[in-house]
Amino acid sequence: MKMKKTKIASALLLVAATGWASAQEVPASKTVDFSASADFIAAAEGNEITLTQTAPEGNEVGNESILSQEGDLNAIFVEVTGDANEVLASQMQSGNTFFASVTGNGNFLESEQDSLNSTANVVVEGDDNTVSLVQLGDGGPIGFIFNRSINSISGSGNTLSVYQGDGGNWANNAIAGNDNTVFVDQSGDWHESYVRELSGDANVIDVIQDGYYNVSDLTVIGSENEIEIDQDGDQNAVGWSMVGDGNVLEFEQDGDGNEITTGVFEGSGNEVNIDQIGDVNLATVETIGGQANTFEINQVGEGNTAYAGVIGLFNEFDLTQVGDANEISTVNFDGLFNTVEIEQDGDANLALAQAGIGDATYYADGNIIEMSQEGVENTASVELASNVTSSYNEIMVSQTGELNLLDLLVNGDDNIVSVMQEGVGNWVTDDAGGQFVISGDMNTFEVTQMGNDNLVTGSITGNGGTVSVTQVGDYNVATVVQM
Repeated sequence: MKMKKTKIASALLLVAATGWASAQEVPASKTVDFSASADFIAAAEGNEITLTQTAPEGNEVGNESILSQEGDLNAIFVEVTGDANEVLASQMQSGNTFFASVTGNGNFLESEQDSLNSTANVVVEGDDNTVSLVQLGDGGPIGFIFNRSINSISGSGNTLSVYQGDGGNWANNAIAGNDNTVFVDQSGDWHESYVRELSGDANVIDVIQDGYYNVSDLTVIGSENEIEIDQDGDQNAVGWSMVGDGNVLEFEQDGDGNEITTGVFEGSGNEVNIDQIGDVNLATVETIGGQANTFEINQVGEGNTAYAGVIGLFNEFDLTQVGDANEISTVNFDGLFNTVEIEQDGDANLALAQAGIGDATYYADGNIIEMSQEGVENTASVELASNVTSSYNEIMVSQTGELNLLDLLVNGDDNIVSVMQEGVGNWVTDDAGGQFVISGDMNTFEVTQMGNDNLVTGSITGNGGTVSVTQVGDYNVATVVQM
């Protein structure tokens, strides 16, 4: 994906720098029919160009046309039918409109608008078509004047590239088909990018946003798609939803006030990677059904919040935070053999891991929960099964630092709970600040505390359980009641 992205970006920059090819490149045997249409677009008060190209199906070489307009409120309408046609269009100044309809295979369409408040609308039906759109122009300091790109692709093997520079740009794309590639590059202030309808398999979506107030929205229905969204700037936001299998999604945000939130997420074998570097970041992932999904969230900065929820089988969650005042919450509502790994490095961290929580019919068996905290005033809470017992789970909690607290509630059989605390003033209690509670048969509870003023207090109910408490340091207190 990186190599392809680099090639597309280089081609776009080359077009912007060099302009269009000369008219001499049009073969002498080709004829171009230009006709003006007064009622083409009501908003077009300037010049209008209407181009219609038709080439037989299966052609290796079709028609080639070059269109250019300078001035305000101009319009270009292009209709291409057939195979292997080429259209190059250029518009300068402000308020221009470009509309293209392409039907066929192997067509090439390239448009540049170096202006303000311009609109490009492209509709492609067919296979192996290539569309390249460049929009340049300053949309104002907070984007009151927009350049807009609205595109629809239906078919397979098509490529759409959108480059929007300076401020106030907006791109809305809809793709239906397989093996299509969409690349959106927005630089400057106040950009928004939408891929609200991606339906098909093995498509590649790559969105780069650089600037202030970037927004990216994504909806995916299909399998084996590759999605990458990269935002660099302030107040970025990504909203996404997905239904399908074997998809790979990568989100990266570098800046302040970033958010990544998920809507409906169903499927199996999907990979989701989220990286946030900056302040006040928020990342959420929630799947309502599926198996063997992998979710990874990495946050570096202050005030980060991460949430992951799952209903399904064999899913893996890996959440890491490095910074201050971090919060992580994971909920395995109903599922088997899921793995949750939580790692926090900083002060005043909060981590919550829950499983088998919710309706009385929810189960959580055979899950693994690993939690690690390093810093000062860390708080961890593990709650396993509130109504129906959950069994064969393994819980491992490690806290290093001062004033660490672990709330622990386990309800089920054949569970293994291992706790290690190293520092000063550590506690193992329940969620109300009293005794921890472990209920069920054949459970194993191990606690190791190294430091001063440590406390273990709790209650274990059931048969055949094993308890091991190791304390190294001064003024430690251990109280364990078995019934």
